[in-house]
Amino acid sequence: MRAAAVLSHVSAESAMSRPDYEQNALHHSCLLVLLRGVGPSRALVLQRAFEKVRRVNNIKVTDSSGVMRTIHFRFIHEHPVDHNDWGDFQTHRRLLGLITIGKFDNQTELNELCRQHESLKVRYGSTLYESRAIFFGPDAENNSLDIANHKDGVDNAQPLLQAMSEQGANTEAKIKVPEQQKQQITARLQDEFTTPSNFKSQAFFYREQDAYADLETRVGDFLHALFWVLESRRLERSREKPDRVSLLLAPFEKRDFVGLDMESRNNRKRCVGRVMKNLADLSLQAGLLDEALSLYHNANETLRSVGDSLWVGASEEGLCACSAVLLYPQLRTSPLRNTPEKWRASDATKKVNTPDVVGNTNGANALTSNSSSCSSVSSLVTSNSSASGTPTNSTSSSSTSTISVAHFGGHQRNGELPANILKPEEIPNFYRRAIINYSKYRNAATIETEAALKATRICIEQNRPLDVAMFLQNILYINLNMSEPDRVKRFEIITELYQQIGYQRKAAFFQRLAAQKHVQQGSQAPDWKQSYSLMLGSFTGYLLSLDPLEVLENAAGWPSLQIDLVQSLISAARRLGHSALATRHMTFLLQTQWNNMSATEQSEMAVQLQNLSAQCEGSPVPLVLDNGTVIPPANLTDLPYCLELVVKDMPAQLRPLRIKIAKADSGPFLFTPIHFNSVDRRDKKKDRNKIAFLWVQNDLCEVSVRLRNPLPFELAVTDMRLLSNGVVFESLPQTVVLQPHVPTHVSLHGTPMECGQLDLQGYSTHTLGVKSNCRLKHMHGRRLPPNYLVNVIPALPRIAIKTSLPQTATFSSMKKADIVVTSASLTLYNGESSSCTITITNESSSLPLEYVEVNINSNVEQKQQQKIFRIDDQALQAQLPVPPLGSIEFELLIYADADFVCPMPGGLLPQNSADYGASSPSHYSNISSSGHASLPLHVSSPHHRRHEQQNANSRSTISGAQQSLAALSLQPVGAGGSAGAGSQHIEAQLRLKYSGGEALTAGYCRQCAVSFNLELLPSAQITSWDVLPAEIASQFYLVLDISNLTAQEMSLNYTDNKNILIEAKESCRVPIPVDRCSLEQVCAARAAEIAENLERELCFRTQLLSFSDALSKLCSTHIAECVKINWMLTGTDIKGVASLRGIVLSHAMVDLTTVSPLQWSISFKDTLVQPHSEMICSVGQSTMLSITLTNQSLQPLKNLVLTIKFYQDYLNGMENYNLETRVAISGPCRVTIPIMEKHEQKQHNCSVIFFTPGRFKASIECATRPQQNNNSSISHSCPGGTNLGQLEVLAPQSVSMNAASAASFDEQQAHIWKFIPPIEVTVVEQ
Repeated sequence: MRAAAVLSHVSAESAMSRPDYEQNALHHSCLLVLLRGVGPSRALVLQRAFEKVRRVNNIKVTDSSGVMRTIHFRFIHEHPVDHNDWGDFQTHRRLLGLITIGKFDNQTELNELCRQHESLKVRYGSTLYESRAIFFGPDAENNSLDIANHKDGVDNAQPLLQAMSEQGANTEAKIKVPEQQKQQITARLQDEFTTPSNFKSQAFFYREQDAYADLETRVGDFLHALFWVLESRRLERSREKPDRVSLLLAPFEKRDFVGLDMESRNNRKRCVGRVMKNLADLSLQAGLLDEALSLYHNANETLRSVGDSLWVGASEEGLCACSAVLLYPQLRTSPLRNTPEKWRASDATKKVNTPDVVGNTNGANALTSNSSSCSSVSSLVTSNSSASGTPTNSTSSSSTSTISVAHFGGHQRNGELPANILKPEEIPNFYRRAIINYSKYRNAATIETEAALKATRICIEQNRPLDVAMFLQNILYINLNMSEPDRVKRFEIITELYQQIGYQRKAAFFQRLAAQKHVQQGSQAPDWKQSYSLMLGSFTGYLLSLDPLEVLENAAGWPSLQIDLVQSLISAARRLGHSALATRHMTFLLQTQWNNMSATEQSEMAVQLQNLSAQCEGSPVPLVLDNGTVIPPANLTDLPYCLELVVKDMPAQLRPLRIKIAKADSGPFLFTPIHFNSVDRRDKKKDRNKIAFLWVQNDLCEVSVRLRNPLPFELAVTDMRLLSNGVVFESLPQTVVLQPHVPTHVSLHGTPMECGQLDLQGYSTHTLGVKSNCRLKHMHGRRLPPNYLVNVIPALPRIAIKTSLPQTATFSSMKKADIVVTSASLTLYNGESSSCTITITNESSSLPLEYVEVNINSNVEQKQQQKIFRIDDQALQAQLPVPPLGSIEFELLIYADADFVCPMPGGLLPQNSADYGASSPSHYSNISSSGHASLPLHVSSPHHRRHEQQNANSRSTISGAQQSLAALSLQPVGAGGSAGAGSQHIEAQLRLKYSGGEALTAGYCRQCAVSFNLELLPSAQITSWDVLPAEIASQFYLVLDISNLTAQEMSLNYTDNKNILIEAKESCRVPIPVDRCSLEQVCAARAAEIAENLERELCFRTQLLSFSDALSKLCSTHIAECVKINWMLTGTDIKGVASLRGIVLSHAMVDLTTVSPLQWSISFKDTLVQPHSEMICSVGQSTMLSITLTNQSLQPLKNLVLTIKFYQDYLNGMENYNLETRVAISGPCRVTIPIMEKHEQKQHNCSVIFFTPGRFKASIECATRPQQNNNSSISHSCPGGTNLGQLEVLAPQSVSMNAASAASFDEQQAHIWKFIPPIEVTVVEQ
């Protein structure tokens, strides 16, 4: 864009000292007025005056032709004198007016203010048209003054106040001082103080307490005077004849035209063109826009024809400015954005809001500019805005296709634009051409720079970012001789303009350049504060934010540039002496750029942070700078690096549990088929961070954190605590030293002090001298939820448990072994009883123990467990509640329950094991199904064995072999046997649920347990048994072989008055008389069996129970209840009881155990036979034997066979049944009874003749013959009907069918009922 040729020599004197960076195109139409403060700084006093003056930034003037013009003014605070020299080149650079504002307290200060005002007039006297001075005097000592004493002053002020009433009537309401009093005060101030004689300017005097409402009117009059002077100069210029015009020169051109022929044609045209261009500038300032456009076009053509590049550029720039005034009038709304440097440094300066415009200001703000220097600190009063701050953005830009038109002085009618106006798209091209023409002159570098800035602002308004970038880039190539502050100012303006078009990266680059210029090497007074502020403002361009969380979330930008910028910021903060800022920025660097640094850089930065924090410790609180900027906290979330965070449940014995409450019966519907699965899934997803377990108020809780130290040296982490929200939580500090690159588990503890929901958000650390709040939601790259929600329930009491038994070496291996708090061990012999005293102490200092529930779990079956352990729960509950720090005791009774009946090996099942039914073994799972040695009372001779098998049916045998109990020795227990022959270990847990206080009301409790380890040693054991008939019919003999399995002598008490001693490891045989099982019990067992079969039938079960199974269980239970064998180890106090629970009986034993269903009535020789009575008869005498049977059972008896046998007992185990030659029976000795109904009687009579004398016995028995049921296929399926009525009809049929089925099953077994004892007959000789 810049031309290569340079057409003039460089002269430092002829070049402008510095550019006006605040200029825009519309300033070409403004009259320049210097607004200065004089005297000492009185910002609070003079601020209102400055604001009122700046409001009057335009006036309405009606010229001689009746056209209304709008004249704009620009107030500036500093104006270099050399800029006035360029007033012929561009008239808007001339300073035309001067207004000074000051405050005095005495005459001396007033004289000084007048002197400073006059010195400014002399300084700018070459161009100055008019000047005014506004002085504020001291407050009046007495506001009530006599009007008569100041009549002259009142008369002098009356005309001015009359003008105020006409032009500013709307402002009178704001004047709080009465009008008459106002006149008195003003008159007195002028009388008290007088201006020096050399003060030739007009001055306005006010008191500080005045409202000075007429100030704006007076300023308006002053601006009118300036306009009319300007208008007269324009008219004079317009009346000049072309042949008499003088050559207008730029300051540096005077040397170039020395000695040239000014009467040449080209020079005449040059003179005319320049004057025409100068007249166009004056017309633009005077509000004649149409005339100015025509003059600019004519001047441009004239100057272009003579090759006057410098002035051609000026005419092109004027065309652009005039067009911009018409197209973009909204650019005038940009307020004074910056305050001069020296006023900004004043402590007394404060920002005051600008009140609404009054008077003749038309609501527009002043178009003002500022300079970066000032003559004195007191030379200016303005707003306290930073010179490098971002200006107020202009209104929305106009597109090139839509043109906003404003009416100026009636020159445009009906919104029509002049025909010769530049189009919006042409303005950047004309600016480009003007800049090229300026670039040909080194002395016009300042003009070129300002033109580029004006073009930039127009392009911003036109939304042309590429053109903006082009013009700004061209500024960098302009070689200006300027001071370092001016260079910084240039970079700041470029930054500001780049920001307006959204080029944040370029803006940040130049902003950082400006920051570096402030503190570059060789600078005598480096401004580190300004440098820090500029670098902090460049964060946005580097895609950084002051909030490290936003940086981590966006993860954008250039890491190397960002790291370099933050390091520079840290250096600036250190130079400023702000150690806290330096520490904060270094923490910010480590937090945001940790992943972008190498391991070496990470280590170096960590060491630097440690050194910085040694001067000022870092804390996670915002820092507020002097200018109000807030630096958010930075946290070292990755130092140390959190790998995992786990919220721990409370110890098992302290975990809260819900107290189970029995649910009410809700009817037949156990569940609903409606499940909102989608809702359930959403709830689970939503509550993914909600902890399933509970914490308890006032109880210590734990969170486990797995940390890793990424640094190559040890990292000390101190004061590590949990971060929480919600309920009050008291966190305990933790200190840990982490080794390099080694994961370490750290446990953090705390106590919730209230009940409710606790929000665990993370943890806090203190490492490398920085306190950090490491929240889970800010830990990126890890699968951690944003927080954990834990429900805290009301406080629960805590208890301590102690037992009277010694503790075990190891705890329980059962389930829930983690709730065991203590243990106890005990060794007992089978059948022995003991007790354990358990003491419960309430360790809570404020909560009572109001609820205790005790239950026992063990590794044995529930039925056996209930026999082993017993607790008096009522006695325990009677001791509740337990006060704080109180204790209670209760007894646990322990009985060594065991199977005393020795099972036989599985291979030694009896031959008639099928007689027990298919379901028999399942009812006695702890023992073998059967297998008992036979216990014969008599052994027949070898010659008489044909009745042996029949007699053996009434006794249990092992493979049919005859074996004597006396010769039976203890047999080893097989692999499938019980542990009764050896020691047995039982593990049990006494579990206690307890609660109290508000937690009990809420339905929560705790559970702990006591582990019991019982060792049961074998004591007495029954190795074999048999059932024999007794001497009376109501009893039977239970013959047992009992072994002493202990290592000591045992005393055995098997009846009330019978004892026997058994040596260690020896056995003995004892007969025990037992009452038979009553017929009522048998009937009840049969009824229960029928009811169960009916239930099975209705529930579609195909397997029915046999009556023999129920009867066998009944007899076994009867024997276990009636027979208790007490034993005691001699020489000790160890004693116990052996139970016969689980004894298995054969069907023959069952017949002897139960009362016979037949009632016998036998008479011999017409005499009723009594038990143990002896009948006497003679040899050869016929004796009548009468037998009467009565059925006492609940069902008919079928297939009965009544048998009568006589035999002789030799009392040596031999019995002789071959008595054909000794006894004869007249009548049948074997009678068959097909059926015998309930309560039916049958009678059989026969005659007996004895042939030889002697002692005879008669065996009378009635046996059943087993029959297979032809109707064996019994249907067990449910009929086709499904309604209740059909089932009710079928129920009686099922009952009868089940009864028949039970009867048929019973008939399939062989039964023998004998008359006991046998009839003894003594036969004597006649």
